[in-house]
Amino acid sequence: MSYYGNYSKSEFESLPLILQRFLSYTQYDTTSDPQSPDFPSTKAQLAYAALLEKEFQSAGVRETRVTPFGIVYGWIEATKGYENAPALGLIAHMDTSPEASGAPAKWKVIDYAGGDICLNKEKDIVLSLDRFPEVGKYAGEKLVVTDGTTLLGADDKAGVAVLVETAKFFVDHPEIPHARLCFCVTPDEEIGRGTAKFDPQEFGAAYAYTVDGGERGGFDTETFNAAMVTAHFEGLNVHPGSAKDKMVNAIRMAMDFLSRFPSESVPEKTSMYEGFFHPIGITGAVRGVDVRMLIRDHDNVKFEDRKAYARKVAEEMNKVWGGRVTLTVKDQYYNLKNYLEHFPKVCDIAREAFRRVGLDIVENPVRGGSDGCRISEMGLPTPNFFTGGLNFHGVYECLPVESLIKSHEVAVELGKMSAEVTTLR
Repeated sequence: MSYYGNYSKSEFESLPLILQRFLSYTQYDTTSDPQSPDFPSTKAQLAYAALLEKEFQSAGVRETRVTPFGIVYGWIEATKGYENAPALGLIAHMDTSPEASGAPAKWKVIDYAGGDICLNKEKDIVLSLDRFPEVGKYAGEKLVVTDGTTLLGADDKAGVAVLVETAKFFVDHPEIPHARLCFCVTPDEEIGRGTAKFDPQEFGAAYAYTVDGGERGGFDTETFNAAMVTAHFEGLNVHPGSAKDKMVNAIRMAMDFLSRFPSESVPEKTSMYEGFFHPIGITGAVRGVDVRMLIRDHDNVKFEDRKAYARKVAEEMNKVWGGRVTLTVKDQYYNLKNYLEHFPKVCDIAREAFRRVGLDIVENPVRGGSDGCRISEMGLPTPNFFTGGLNFHGVYECLPVESLIKSHEVAVELGKMSAEVTTLR
């Protein structure tokens, strides 16, 4: 590593090891690519997977594997006498969101005194409390920020650092009994493919937790139901000088389509349990336009109603535009609650771990999802807990150092508690 932020090399090497790991991981661009047909979607992730295997090995984990699809597995055998305890899994993802640059982050660690944070004086980039008020509560703590030109990568390289450090803890402390510990780092979570090649049988855990949440204390047992709408508008292009009664402008069709959805049911105007329609991409020209839109709702019935609404819009538009609209709706994942309600003990174990490390637990509906949704659907109950990061998917992403340390403490406590678990029912 050649970038040490606002530290000298010796100062950097005196930082907590988990923070060193995280900061070093931010120097690798692992942005996933939604346009790529490959798995993983980028070669950079495959290279990073090989690096992570070496990280686990250097932490003392003897049993590791990287699959041809870039999934990193690691295992620590159960303490003698605890071989029959249900195996515990911890899962994170290596990729960062394509919604902002994932180039090596020019991070710095600041002693945050409160108020707005100037990230980049030259470019006049400021993290404003008017827009991100939740940052203010961390005044008096050390905060990792970027220079405002890239995201930080706490989502989810902070989770990756937690996994590696947790593995190292149990290797370094063989006197602490535990069940078999299973670790996994997946690629392409940010583009909805993180679990496409995940094998729960090979992983071997009986219950698991993704380390992919936000603020300190967060424990996620409810997520959105999620679907992707893809709409194509087939236009007809002729010279505008002779277009009367001939041209069919696909751009106007797309505008008509979006105008038919309720203006208040969008991410920027909803919170908590309120669902939404969210256009995330539009490409094309007069002759043809493609629109991608997310549908999100926690409520199963309302989720189905939203999908039906989108299909109805396309049906009504085809009456007006002569059958030139093609729409597909594809489910992406379902509310984590649908699965975890059958395994309440898995959630109770985590709640007790929070209590033991002195954390007040915060359980709010997640306005998003995690790999845990799909993994739970596979039969492996997998709630999600915090990394501590804030403002994910953008250049204002930041990470309170104490939150990262606390996330690690929870993971370690879950490992310790695995020796106490005899059944998940």
